[in-house]
Amino acid sequence: MPPPPRPFTLACRNCAWQQTMLPCSDLLKLNQDWFLECPQCRQPQLERRAASRRDILRARLDQFLKLDH
Repeated sequence: MPPPPRPFTLACRNCAWQQTMLPCSDLLKLNQDWFLECPQCRQPQLERRAASRRDILRARLDQFLKLDH
């Protein structure tokens, strides 16, 4: 079984939207773990980069706070 991809951040150059993905498995779900276009402005070219420690911490904190509701 392949390992999950490392955390990564997708960012839109057009509207400044960005989201850090923390994949739990190698199966990425479209529009949840992966986007083909920006969900805000529909720009088809998203920039992908390795997530920084700060990005990962922020994403985990967001996940924790969403589970609390």
